[in-house]
Amino acid sequence: MPDKVYRTAIYCRLSREDGDKVESNSIASQRAICEDYIARHEDLELVCEPFVDDGYSGVSFNRPQFKKLEEAIRKGALDCIVVKDLSRFSRNYIDGGRYIEKIFPQLGIRFIAINDAYDSLTGDPQSDSFVIPFKNLINDSYCKDISMKIRSSLEVKQKSGEFVGSFAPYGYMKSPENKNQLIVDEAVSEYVQMIFSMYKDGFSIGRIAKRLNQMGVLSPMEYKHFAGVKFDTVFKTCDTAKWTYKAVQRILTNEVYIGVLAQGKRGTPNYKVRVVKSKDESEWVKVENAHEALVSYEDFMAVKVMMQRDMRCSPDQDEAHLFSGFLFCGDCQQPMIRKTVPSKTKKYIYYVCSTNKHSRTCSPHSIAAKEVEEKVFRAIHDQIELVINLEHALAMIERLPSQSRKAFNYEAQIAKIEEEIERYQKLKLGLYENFIGGVIDKSEYFEFRNSYTKTIEDKQEALLRVKKEMKQTVTTGTTERNWVTLFKQYENVEELNRRVLMSLVDRILIHENHAIEIVFKYRDEYQQTIEYVLGYADELDIAV
Repeated sequence: MPDKVYRTAIYCRLSREDGDKVESNSIASQRAICEDYIARHEDLELVCEPFVDDGYSGVSFNRPQFKKLEEAIRKGALDCIVVKDLSRFSRNYIDGGRYIEKIFPQLGIRFIAINDAYDSLTGDPQSDSFVIPFKNLINDSYCKDISMKIRSSLEVKQKSGEFVGSFAPYGYMKSPENKNQLIVDEAVSEYVQMIFSMYKDGFSIGRIAKRLNQMGVLSPMEYKHFAGVKFDTVFKTCDTAKWTYKAVQRILTNEVYIGVLAQGKRGTPNYKVRVVKSKDESEWVKVENAHEALVSYEDFMAVKVMMQRDMRCSPDQDEAHLFSGFLFCGDCQQPMIRKTVPSKTKKYIYYVCSTNKHSRTCSPHSIAAKEVEEKVFRAIHDQIELVINLEHALAMIERLPSQSRKAFNYEAQIAKIEEEIERYQKLKLGLYENFIGGVIDKSEYFEFRNSYTKTIEDKQEALLRVKKEMKQTVTTGTTERNWVTLFKQYENVEELNRRVLMSLVDRILIHENHAIEIVFKYRDEYQQTIEYVLGYADELDIAV
């Protein structure tokens, strides 16, 4: 009989990182090897069921069954731990060594790794002090190598426009033929388009969520459950997840709906740190035209701009007012406030500068809502007519013999816009120096900074549009001007509505004496096209 019989427990672990050795490392295989070893040694007595962590990485010791094993050790219920090999116990060189060399000896725990021929009771301390750390280092390096290969493989897929996420975004599904390709989910794609359409029509985000719930439309989470996807989240607060403000907002701000696949938004610093952190947008992997778009680029950008503006509705309203988010004071650039004054049986509606209302540091710029609507409607009609005439002139130019026709110089447009962006960025950078030097005061500093920031953003959007148009021209061999089509579709519009405003107008400035300035979208493209057409004015006898 042995001098001491050790109360023994088996520990097994398996994770996906074990690659092609899954069969030999299976839980059943590990258990059988350990039980056979214990049965052949009289000084070992199996006193409990094996502790099994199936699906957990060996990099971290934050494993549920290992925690229970550790608890049993500290209570004095065990004297010995048996594992198939050191890699089943840990793939972390530092932490694995700490347990084997310090913690277990301090607690009087015998540790046996069968395939590594290691037994802390009978081993040679001098030899083990070199061999065991070396084997732990090999296991750690293996895990690091696997992690780097997985990260590299995922990055290659992301850059080639392949979807590597676990769940497809709402409105899409993974292709049955290729799990890395997103295709439109016809069952719910119409609801995505409806959300964008409702927002363009003036519905607030909260009202859209409420309307979807009233219609009985399944929320993204509930739709996943309905489709049989095993998905859950700690953010679920009731049995049935409803549409919320956040759920609608996520859809309105997700570039996936214009065909852009943005991946790599979150990740871990390295293979040992399991805390997932958000990455800066500059680190994301973005691929355009990765899949079919559900909404147009123009609609998405229009919604993006309006979401940055004040679009609040009163509690008794379903929709925002016609000019909500569009009217600004021509002097201080702050939003105009809508006021309603009852007068007998009628209501007088007008707009007033918000700065004047709050601090009186700007004049009222008061103007009747009816007057704004009439002037804006006429101006939009005039602008549409100008764009249509411009298109006719372009058509005449394209009918000229090829040798007489100049190229529509996209490179020159791009260079000009980039030059303007750089100029405004330099102006913005110089503002602080001017403020410190007393050239401008604090209010002027913030006013100029906001103005330059807005101009830079507008120019950057124009740059993206020109680059996109140039790409389309190279692909199709023809010049596609989407902004012209956008104006033309409202050629016969009979009344002003928010959809027209969101499609064609950036902002409306109210100046003194009821003067109105409309800042149209695509003004850079419009001006560049005019300059191009003017180059043929004498030859074609046209007037612009």
